[in-house]
Amino acid sequence: MSKAIPETAPAVIIGGGIIGMSTLYHLAHRGVPAVLIERRKIASGTTWHAAGIVGQLRDSTAQTELGKYTARLFRDLEEETGQSTGYKQNGTINISLSDVRHEQLLRTHDHAARMGIPSHILSPQEVKEHWPALVIDDVQSGLFVPSNGQVNPLDVTIALSKGARQKGAQVFEGTKVERLEIRDGKVVGVVTDKGIIATDQVLIAGGMWSHLFGKSHGITVPLHAAEHFYVVTEPVAGLPSTQPILNIVEERNYWKEDAGKILIGGFEAQGKAWAKDGIPEDFEFDELPFDMEHVEEDLMRMFARMPSLEGLGIKTFFNGPESFTPDGRPYMGPVPDVKGAFLATGMNSNGILNSGGTGLTLAEWMIDGRPSRSMAPLLAARAHPFQANTRYNQDRAAESVGFHYGINWAGRQVHSARGVRRVPLHQQLKTAGAVMAERIGWEVPMYYDAENPEWSDVPSLRWKPWSEQVKQECLAARDAAVLLDQSMYAKILVQGPDAARALNHVCGAEMDVDVGTSVYTQFLNQDGGIEADVTVTRIAPTSFMVVSGHPSQMRDQHWIRSNADPSWNFEVFDATSGYCLLTLHGPKSRKILQSLSSDDVSNDAFPFGAARELDVAYARGWVIRRSFLGELGFEMMFPTEFSQGVYEALLKAGAPHGLRHMGMFAMNACRIEKGFRHFGHDIGEDDTPYETGLGFAVKLDKAGGFLGKQRLAQQKTEEGPAYRHRTVSVKVPGLTAENGPYLIHNEPIWKSGEIVGHVTSGDWGWRLEAMVGLATIQRGGGASKAWIDEGGFEVQIAGKMYPIEAQLGPFYDTKGEIMRG
Repeated sequence: MSKAIPETAPAVIIGGGIIGMSTLYHLAHRGVPAVLIERRKIASGTTWHAAGIVGQLRDSTAQTELGKYTARLFRDLEEETGQSTGYKQNGTINISLSDVRHEQLLRTHDHAARMGIPSHILSPQEVKEHWPALVIDDVQSGLFVPSNGQVNPLDVTIALSKGARQKGAQVFEGTKVERLEIRDGKVVGVVTDKGIIATDQVLIAGGMWSHLFGKSHGITVPLHAAEHFYVVTEPVAGLPSTQPILNIVEERNYWKEDAGKILIGGFEAQGKAWAKDGIPEDFEFDELPFDMEHVEEDLMRMFARMPSLEGLGIKTFFNGPESFTPDGRPYMGPVPDVKGAFLATGMNSNGILNSGGTGLTLAEWMIDGRPSRSMAPLLAARAHPFQANTRYNQDRAAESVGFHYGINWAGRQVHSARGVRRVPLHQQLKTAGAVMAERIGWEVPMYYDAENPEWSDVPSLRWKPWSEQVKQECLAARDAAVLLDQSMYAKILVQGPDAARALNHVCGAEMDVDVGTSVYTQFLNQDGGIEADVTVTRIAPTSFMVVSGHPSQMRDQHWIRSNADPSWNFEVFDATSGYCLLTLHGPKSRKILQSLSSDDVSNDAFPFGAARELDVAYARGWVIRRSFLGELGFEMMFPTEFSQGVYEALLKAGAPHGLRHMGMFAMNACRIEKGFRHFGHDIGEDDTPYETGLGFAVKLDKAGGFLGKQRLAQQKTEEGPAYRHRTVSVKVPGLTAENGPYLIHNEPIWKSGEIVGHVTSGDWGWRLEAMVGLATIQRGGGASKAWIDEGGFEVQIAGKMYPIEAQLGPFYDTKGEIMRG
C-alpha cells in the first residue's frame, strides 16, 4: 500500500531528476525534511540518459567552487549511503585544432591554476598516448584536468534520494502535480492528483516540463526541449576504465569510456527542438527516433577523427530530449512573480555536473534567504516577460544545443529568434551601418561599418574584423563627438509618497535629493554586496527614474519591490519602452546640443551630475550630464515618439563637428580606459562598494537604515583603506592592438611569486594606445594603496607573464577633468 501524501510540508520539490533530488538531499541535511513529487519514476525524464561527465571549471570563482563541491559530493556519497554512484576520476582532455582554440586552452590552464585545479598542457603526441586511435595531424595541443571525471546519473540520483530519505525527506513517485495554489501572490500549497500539500515554498525542478507549467501560473521559465544524440560502440578490447574523457569543441563532440565501450556525443550548431505540440503524457525513460540524416555530418567527423570506428561498429544509436535555455545558462533562485516559488531548471545538458552545487545553493536560498556565493549569471529573475513566448523558446532551443561547443569569442552570434526587440531608431541605425548583435531579444548596435555591415564568423582573440571601426569611434569620442542609442537600457519609474524611502532602503547613496539631481549609486544586499549599478534621477518630488543595464530590467524592479516594507506607499513602473535614451559624448557634444536648445547647457548652468528638462530640437525631455565613456557627455531621455525627430536633428547639427555613431564595443573599450566598473564583470553580489572603489557612492550617515549599512560601517571602521579585496586599473606596456595578446577576463595577476588576483575585464584602449583592464586583487593583511603603489605585478596571458602597471585610479583622465569640464 502506497503511503499517503502529507497534508503539510516545509517545502515541496516538483521533479525527480538529479537537480530536484540534490536539492531534497541538501535541504534534508540542513534539517528541512522536504517532499519531492515525481510524475513517473525518479530520473525518468532526462537524467537517466545523461552522459554523466563531471567538470569543475567555470567562468566565475563562485561557480567553479560549486563545481569542485559537486565532484567531492559524488566521491563521498557512496560511503554515506552505501549506494554506488559509479564515480570515476578519469580526468578530461580538451584538444585544440586551431590557433584561437590553442590560446583558449592556454588561458583555461592559467585560470585553472588560479582556481586551485591542477591541469596540464599536452602536446599532440601526449594526447595520442591517451587516445592511441585518434588522428592528431591537425591537433595543436590538449588540456588535461586529472580531477574531472564521470558518474552514473541514475545511480547517483538514487544515492541522493537515499541520503535525503535517511534524514527525513519524502519522495512520492507516480504522482502528478496539477497546479500550485497561489494566494495574494504567495505560494500556499501544491495540488496533486493524490491530494493537496500545504506549503509556503516550492521548487520547480521539472526540466523540460517547467516552461509550460510555469507559464500556466504566470511564471516565466525560458526553455524548451531539444534532441540530443550520441552513439555507443561495440566493446573495445583493452580500453581502460580510467580512459580520460575527450572534448573536441571545434568538431562539436565528446568521447568517454562507457562500460568497456566508447560513448560519443555531439552538440550540433543547429539542433532540433522536440515536442513542439507538448510532451506525451506517458513519457518515461523514452528514447526518440534517431535522425541519421540530421547527424550525418557529425558522425562523419567522428569517423574521420578515429577511423578504427568503422571496423569497431556502433552498438547503440541514441536520441533523447534535454532542455535548453535562450542564453545557454540555467535558471535558478526565487521567482519574482510569486513569493515562495523557486526555479532550478534549464541545465543545457550540464545537469549532472551542476547538480551538487545547484542543490547546495537552492537549499541555502530556501533556508537562509540567499546563497553563500554569487549566482548572478544564473538568476531566475533575469528572465524577461517576452521569454514566456513558447515559439521563441522552441526556435532558440534548437540553436542553444550548440552554445557549449564551437569556439566562443566576441563575434560569435546567434541566428535564431532574431529581431524580437528593436529600438525605435532600429532601421535608421541599420541604414547608418550598424552591425547588430542580439542581447535578451534586443538588436543592439555593436559597431558601425556602412561599407560592410555584416558580421565576420572568423574567430579572433586579438585584432578583430571590426577593430578599425571601433578605433575610429573611440577617437571620435576623444576628439569630436559620438552618438549612441542606448534605448534598450532599463528605465524604471519609482513614484509615490514613499518612493524616496523605498529607494533609500536599497541604495547606498542618498536618494532624498533635489528635483533635477542625478545620483550614481548601487543597490545593495544585507552583506553590503552590490545587486545593481544604476543612476537615479529625481524628476519630481515623488518621482524617480532609475536607469540600469538592459539585462537587469526585471531583476532591478524585483529587488526594489521585494525589499520594501509592504506598508510603504509607492509603485514601480517599467518605463523602458516609453522612452528612448540617446547619449552624446565628446568635446564637441556641448556645442551640438546647444545649437538645438534655447536652454543654457554651459558648465555653470548645467554641471556634471545635474538633470534638466530641456528643449532639444522640437522635443522636450530630460537631459543628464553623465558619460560612461569618461568624456563630456549628455544622456537624453525623451518619450519614444520624439526619438526620430531628435535623432535627425542631432545628425544634422553634428555633421560640421565630426559627429559619428558609436556602438557597444567602443563604449566598452572607453569605459575600461576610464576605469568604470561593469556590473556582472567587475562588480557583483559578493563585492562591496568600498572594495571596488565605489565607496564615494555610499552615505553611511543618511537618515534611516539601508541594506548592508551595518556591514559597510564595520568594514570602513575595521579595514579602513586596506580592504582585503580591491579593484584596480591595470595597463600592460609593450603590447599592440594588432598582435596582442589581449586582456579579456580571468587572466591571473601575480606578485612576488603568488597569484594575488585576476582581470575582470580588459580590451585595447584606443585613446591611450595601450592594453588596459580592470582587476580585483587581494592580500591577507589588506590591499593597501602603499602595497599597490610599490608595483611588481605581472599578468599571465595564455601562459606568458607580462609586467603591468596597477593603480587605484583610471589611466584615462585620472582626475576626471574632461568629464566635468
